[in-house]
Amino acid sequence: MAGSTSIGALSLNQTEGPEVARKTVTAPDLTPPVGPFAQGVWAGDLLYASGQVGQDPVTGTMVAGGIEAETGQAFENMRRVLAAAGLGFEHVIKAHVFLADIEDFAAMNAIYGKIFAAPFPARTTVQVAKLALNARVEIDVVARRPEA
Repeated sequence: MAGSTSIGALSLNQTEGPEVARKTVTAPDLTPPVGPFAQGVWAGDLLYASGQVGQDPVTGTMVAGGIEAETGQAFENMRRVLAAAGLGFEHVIKAHVFLADIEDFAAMNAIYGKIFAAPFPARTTVQVAKLALNARVEIDVVARRPEA
């Protein structure tokens, strides 16, 4: 359907064509998302996994222990999302790392280096003003389904 939708000063243009069906991924053993988003969405052979923080999936609170503990838990949460999609870290082709303090880079990178093996995925790491739940780190990934 063609048309335009306005939301305040924002205008969204829509073009004619088939609607895109979203196939989502949900890890049953994670705390449900705190907003209107999926833990992962398939687009063809690519899985776009939403950002994970160091949130304990049982209590819903952030893990204690600083950047190392939060990074480890964020990766454990991401492992669960990937597993729910039938994938693992070896299928990740791109990672985005968001840090509340770039001074935590070395500590985060030490944990990151234990998760991924060569050939490493592409990566972007940036400092941000603030993360949800006052997290120190958030990590999202793009993974590719293996060729059959």
